[in-house]
Amino acid sequence: MRQKSLVVAVVVGGMVAVVPRVAVAADVSCSANVYKRTFYKNTSFSGSPVRSGCDSAISESWSGSPGSGVPSNKFGVRWSVTRDFGSGGPFTFAASATDGIRVYLDGKRKIDLWKNTGDAARSKSVNLTVPAGRHTLRVDHVNWSGAAKVKFSYTPRTSATYDKVKPLAPSGVKTAYDTKSRRTTVSWGANKEMDLAGYTLYRRPVGSGTWTKVAATSARSHTDPLVNPDDRTAYYYEVRARDKAGNTSGGSSDVIVRPLPVVTSLSGSYDKATGKATLKWPQNTEPHFDHYTVLSNDKVDDSYQWVPLGTTKGNTWTTGPVVADGEWGHYRVLVTNDGGTTTYNPAWLDATATNELWLEIPDGIAPSYAPDLSLGTCADGVRATVSDTTPAPVRDFTGFEIERREAGTEVWTVVLRQGYDPRAFTATASVCDVLPADGRTYEYRARSYDAAGNYSPATELRTVTRPVG
Repeated sequence: MRQKSLVVAVVVGGMVAVVPRVAVAADVSCSANVYKRTFYKNTSFSGSPVRSGCDSAISESWSGSPGSGVPSNKFGVRWSVTRDFGSGGPFTFAASATDGIRVYLDGKRKIDLWKNTGDAARSKSVNLTVPAGRHTLRVDHVNWSGAAKVKFSYTPRTSATYDKVKPLAPSGVKTAYDTKSRRTTVSWGANKEMDLAGYTLYRRPVGSGTWTKVAATSARSHTDPLVNPDDRTAYYYEVRARDKAGNTSGGSSDVIVRPLPVVTSLSGSYDKATGKATLKWPQNTEPHFDHYTVLSNDKVDDSYQWVPLGTTKGNTWTTGPVVADGEWGHYRVLVTNDGGTTTYNPAWLDATATNELWLEIPDGIAPSYAPDLSLGTCADGVRATVSDTTPAPVRDFTGFEIERREAGTEVWTVVLRQGYDPRAFTATASVCDVLPADGRTYEYRARSYDAAGNYSPATELRTVTRPVG
């Protein structure tokens, strides 16, 4: 054991002399759950310790000095350890020693045998409940004279009669899916229970509430013998701990295993300037991810089909130019794992699928031709009527607009803008444009428009002269 040798300087006859002081034990750092041991040259544990070290157990028998710097009689030794007791529960503390021994839990004395006994050891045990979590044990032993013998142990009571405390649920559950064997390996962190008997692994399919026992094991990992038939069925796994009294913990946090990585969300935008759609989705990081396939739902041979646009390992895709026809664009992103299996790709559209996007493409195409316009008379004005005989199923306009201006001027005035009865064989709209009877001449024109505000070509000008009243 290394020790710190301290010195003091004193002045003797005008000269400085160095005088050694009592050696002080260097501090030590012990491993988890291992006692730190310190020796004192007195039985009051006062002053600085003269030796320190680490002990995995307290079980000593010294017939003389227990170490350099420690006297054979009238010395003290203290052990302490702070550890995690997991869920806690019933324990037995057992102590045996010559002369004095005291045992403390979190500073509270639990055993007190403090009397000079010479070379005759005596013992005591107590049953108590240790709360869950981290706690500190301290054992003090003094030797006044003769042999120094000391033992201490703390052990869980594992009988079901006494232990009713459930162990803590395991934590740190991880999974790995092997696309060659199509099996899942589950691993988890060590449980902190001191009376652990083992673990039980459970599985259930996503969408089911029934757990199936996979295996009971004392190890901290297990490979599920279930072979996933097509790499597509997802399962939840959880681990439960059991102690020697037969108590079982709650389940660990459920961990989902998807043999195929999935696209959890898909978004997109349309660029009017380029006419292209850009798709985005979260990048998959599973070790068995290989690549994506991007598809578009397009009309092929008079039927709509999912057509592959290409593959990528990234999480964005820009399409080629898309016709701005006001229709919905339908896109889907599939995942292929390193075993060569790809996400199920049904032929139909699925509005609820996370890997499918319905993107509204703005309408950039105007109605292709002008409607018909006729003029007549009505009370106090001009009757203007617009119509279109395009069959209802293929009409690409939603309404009509009629404008009028006085001949020889440039400013147009809208006298009608309205929709039409979609049930009628001929789409039509009409307005009585009230005008003074003053002999002036007026010009009219009409257009159809679609839902996006695109206009058809205008009709040829129609002219009417109001009579003089």
